Amino acid sequence: MNDQVKISIDARKNAFNSFELTDKRKAEIDKLFAEIEKLGNSCQDAGDFENKFAASPLNQEYMDMFTKISMDGMAEQATKNAAEGAIRSAIGAKVPTTKAAVHQKAYDAARDIPVVGDAIDLGQKASYIKHLGGLFKKKK
Repeated sequence: MNDQVKISIDARKNAFNSFELTDKRKAEIDKLFAEIEKLGNSCQDAGDFENKFAASPLNQEYMDMFTKISMDGMAEQATKNAAEGAIRSAIGAKVPTTKAAVHQKAYDAARDIPVVGDAIDLGQKASYIKHLGGLFKKKK
């Protein structure tokens, strides 16, 4: 194969290096490039190859491969989003209870610290007094 033709084919093949590919997609790309290399072997130079490649159905297959890879990525993301949604829905009712339990444990632990516990008690008493005072205020 002509060196310039090989460079052209390799550049096209390397365009797929930045994608995360499934084994199935890698096999499809390898099969496609086996055909492209056959075409390249039949060409005299890079100009001849580019003209034949542009007129060949291999060109469209090459372009379609990018669409397939993009669709793979979108399908993978949709699957992840659906799984996340299912997990959130499954535990959604439990989250408030869990948050409340964690908050209560932290609150109880803080009460055991002498100065902090006293401050919590004073804060609660002040809150109750404020609330009760509001109940007995005259309405204008």
